[in-house]
Amino acid sequence: MNTLNLPALVDNRILRLLAFAGLYVAQGLPYGLFIVALPTWFAAKDYSSTEVGLFIAVVSLPWTLKLLAGPIMDRFSFLSMGRRRPWVLTAQTGILFGCLMLSTGINDFYWLLGLGFFINFCAAWQDVAVDGMAIDILPENERARANAFMFGGQMAGISGASAGGAWLLSGYGLGSAFFVMSLCVVLIMLIPLLLRERRGEKLLPWTKGEALQRSVALQETKWKKIFGDLFRTLFLPMSVLLIVVDFGERMTSGILQTVFPVLTTQELGFSDTFYPEWTAVAGIIAAVFCIVMSPIIDRMTPLRAIYGGLIFKVFTVGIAALLVSCWSKPFIMTGIIFSFEFYTLWLTIATVSLFMTLCASRVAASQFAIYMALSNLALSAGAGLTGPLDKLLDFHQIFYVVTLFNLAMIGCLLFFNLDKHKARLKIIFASGGNDTRAGAPYR
Repeated sequence: MNTLNLPALVDNRILRLLAFAGLYVAQGLPYGLFIVALPTWFAAKDYSSTEVGLFIAVVSLPWTLKLLAGPIMDRFSFLSMGRRRPWVLTAQTGILFGCLMLSTGINDFYWLLGLGFFINFCAAWQDVAVDGMAIDILPENERARANAFMFGGQMAGISGASAGGAWLLSGYGLGSAFFVMSLCVVLIMLIPLLLRERRGEKLLPWTKGEALQRSVALQETKWKKIFGDLFRTLFLPMSVLLIVVDFGERMTSGILQTVFPVLTTQELGFSDTFYPEWTAVAGIIAAVFCIVMSPIIDRMTPLRAIYGGLIFKVFTVGIAALLVSCWSKPFIMTGIIFSFEFYTLWLTIATVSLFMTLCASRVAASQFAIYMALSNLALSAGAGLTGPLDKLLDFHQIFYVVTLFNLAMIGCLLFFNLDKHKARLKIIFASGGNDTRAGAPYR
């Protein structure tokens, strides 16, 4: 395999953008199947909104465990194969194993719940490894564009698994759906199998190569140092403020995400493929739009992009609530689904870019993993809240609650000041703690 002489990710811009997009497809597949297709399948079989919410909350919970993965990956790695690539391969092997277990077709709620938790656990750990690789490899002027490609890939995985999974579940059953997903995972595993992070590293454990001096220098060996720098940067005021805003926005998205399968199938009487199929179409179009528009996010700054996304979300969700009497019309509900996918992806790309800017380079992987873990905890919390809200409120009233809550998040964001955050980081790392790259104490 060494004779392939393929370029390393750090050497080729197009290759790394496409590779990161492909790796994010692998993370989108479990999400689309477990968060969209299976809940809709459950709803069609008359499971209650509480049971659907429980399933979504449990299988999405592993994404909050990313906060454990960052420090572990900063502390341990098989450096001769790269700082992050061994973790990516390990996680993808776990995803493949879980999918093969489910391809047996055993139709039991708790069997699906347990293996769904395991598969999403592996996908979450792959996410941390890929994000750490991206922070380490990507030049700063590629950040928004790379995030657009990555989340575009994730959306392609979500959309494909949502629509394809719903079709396979409806027509051929659980076993076929997860067998096809297994084949997809095998194909995507070729990316980390064939592409090194940097030239000189091993392609596989038994091939030629060695740990690069740069990787050895960046790999921290003391837990105390990792956690000390991490907590000092994580609890800066602007960091906490953005966590609060992102948590509030994502929690309301988790509520709507759980409402849609039940609303479309049980309340409005649409088919069990209506929501997954239109989510897939909307997701793909939103992904292409965001890839094209990603340079604009760089120019307008991620902070302004978040303002724009929140304003659009408040407007569209509020209008959707007012149109409750028209929800039974397919084109109205399709429009609501499209707006949800567009503002969700736009806000994700903008918020992730701003979170990257808040990270101190010395603990960037761990710090970023915690940001993303809390963001996914918000989705899980929103899914868990849906059952109690459904008992207290009608669906259109839930939409009003989401609108008001996001208005509050816009108000919180008015206090955000990036320059103050950067100034504080410079003070924290002023005593010789700068990053080995370009002497920059923050990204």
